Amino acid sequence: MQDAQPPAESREPESTPPPFDAPATPSLMEAPKTSAELLPPTVVATAPPPPPPPPEAPAAAPAPAAPIAAVAAPEKGRWWAVFSHLLLFAAIPTIFLGGVLTFFLWQLAGKNDGFVEDQAREALNFQINVALLSLVLAGTLIGLPLVIVLWVVACVVCLVAARHASRGERYRYPVILRVVTH
Repeated sequence: MQDAQPPAESREPESTPPPFDAPATPSLMEAPKTSAELLPPTVVATAPPPPPPPPEAPAAAPAPAAPIAAVAAPEKGRWWAVFSHLLLFAAIPTIFLGGVLTFFLWQLAGKNDGFVEDQAREALNFQINVALLSLVLAGTLIGLPLVIVLWVVACVVCLVAARHASRGERYRYPVILRVVTH
């Protein structure tokens, strides 16, 4: 006898839902999608940003300001200003001789030339500061070796000031007390 087997049913294989990230297949009953709907949301086309405005005509750049230190000093006045700075070399060994000479130069040559007057007054202030600081350091035993260092630094700064004065530039010594004014 034949074993009774249940009749073979024509079964369709069970459909499994599509994976989470797989796109769903459109059914025939749905309306066709636009191209914006078919693209992923991050790629949706948007209107391009407006172009930047055309560059305007470049404005004329302002002329660079002339340095404050630049002066149209006459040649003779420049050399008197250089000489007033270099009188520090007479002030170092004698303490006050260079200052006295600078004072007379300031009073005599500075009357006719504003550049000489300004630079001689600045040199005189520097020489007074160096002389007073030298006396204070020499008065203390600890500061006595620093007097030599002070003089070397003063000579270097004096040469820098003389170079600026030779080019007709007003020079200001850094970190000094301006004892002598107009």
